[in-house]
Amino acid sequence: MPHIIISDGTPIWYQDHGEGPVVVLLQGLMLSADYFWQKNQPELAKSARIITLDLRSHGQSGKPLTGHSIAQCARDLEEVFDKLNLDQVTLGGCAFGAMVALDYIRQFGTDKLCALIIIEAQLRLTNADDWPHATFGDFSAEAGAGFVAACRESRAPLGGFLQGAFANLPDEHILAEMDAQMWLTPTNAVIEYIEDMLIADYRADVSQISLPTLLIYGRGQNATLPTELGRWIHDQMPNSTYVEFKNSGHSPFWEEPDLFNGTISEFISSGATS
Repeated sequence: MPHIIISDGTPIWYQDHGEGPVVVLLQGLMLSADYFWQKNQPELAKSARIITLDLRSHGQSGKPLTGHSIAQCARDLEEVFDKLNLDQVTLGGCAFGAMVALDYIRQFGTDKLCALIIIEAQLRLTNADDWPHATFGDFSAEAGAGFVAACRESRAPLGGFLQGAFANLPDEHILAEMDAQMWLTPTNAVIEYIEDMLIADYRADVSQISLPTLLIYGRGQNATLPTELGRWIHDQMPNSTYVEFKNSGHSPFWEEPDLFNGTISEFISSGATS
């Protein structure tokens, strides 16, 4: 399997399939790229060049002791772009991966990008007086700190990620597969990523992005993002298209893959990315 060795020596694993417009997809926290996008990459690669990668300490990428932050993942992504000589990229990210995509734009701008796909992204996880879209609808900073503290005692609380990720839970053997995949990301790395997510705030960033942007949000029993966050982002972004997945929770790529793949393929081929 191909790896890119970035400047601090960490090997970043990636897959590169198909021909056509370049699309780079970043998955959510803990799951590996090949597992996460298994219902999407083969179909999308019929009409585009689809590149997926395991961010540091995920899946088949290296497991360094440091660098577990959104900003560092964005810097790793810039090195991947350079090593693969990528340009005119449609950059897509789901949840944590979308935060990395937004941080990439914050750090490096949009010169190498032609479009953006945001899937189930949160912009600020915790409550604020001017923010009605906290994770779970209500998530205090104290609750976030308590969750991190619990994870330092046991990895068990991380299992809740799966329970809240679907409108309808997959069967038990699929959940067991997903849990095993999540274990490929070391617990200390997950905790550091979560700590960074808890202080991240991308609310001001989205209104500054003029790229054609596709927003995908699950609106069927979405326990993780139960508010109209996607519509709020759409209102801030002058060049965005908002699509609701009414039978999905936090995982539309998995729960409604045909609609998901068709929506992205249409966005890529519509001329929005040219």
